[in-house]
Amino acid sequence: MGGNIGKNTQTTPDNYTSDYVTCFNALHPYVDYFVLNVSCPNVGSHAKLNDKDYLLELISTVKKANKTFGKEKPILLKIAPDLNDVQLDEIIELVNETKLDGVIASNTSVDRSGLKASEVQLETIGNGGLSGQPVKEKSTQVIKYLSEKSNKAFPIIGVGGIHSAKDALEKLDAGATLVQIYTGFIYEGPGLIKKINKAILKQA
Repeated sequence: MGGNIGKNTQTTPDNYTSDYVTCFNALHPYVDYFVLNVSCPNVGSHAKLNDKDYLLELISTVKKANKTFGKEKPILLKIAPDLNDVQLDEIIELVNETKLDGVIASNTSVDRSGLKASEVQLETIGNGGLSGQPVKEKSTQVIKYLSEKSNKAFPIIGVGGIHSAKDALEKLDAGATLVQIYTGFIYEGPGLIKKINKAILKQA
């Protein structure tokens, strides 16, 4: 069980880290690993969360809190599918510098291009992250880039648009160590997990 933690929508930039640490301390006894979610479109502006210097500060602070519990829990970073190559290179550097336990690639997207819904409909829907099939290719490309550029230096949890066993295998082939589903779980049901596991075992 993972604890996916982030800042609140109304939190000011000066207090972002405090939000993370509060959640981290409260959940530490109950979860097996933590996810520092720095890419959630549902919490309003998160420009600061894409800044490498700030991320170094955030990760260092959370890792310090981790040590106070005696038994340290693994910590991963959850990134957006909309990052460019320069930003992805920074993520690789960041993971190496901080010795993070891995990356989750990727979160939902803020990009609405290619959707059938009109601009008016999208404006009515408002703020939030796009998930499911529309982000499948993006997330796979991010996984592939991170895996190849880092020479598989850290675990990657592949997520985004997994609606079938084939989709899951694509993520693993791109360099993911594990896969995670959310939208696919809703639309395909719990049976999807069995299908994915059987497909993985078949390849073993």
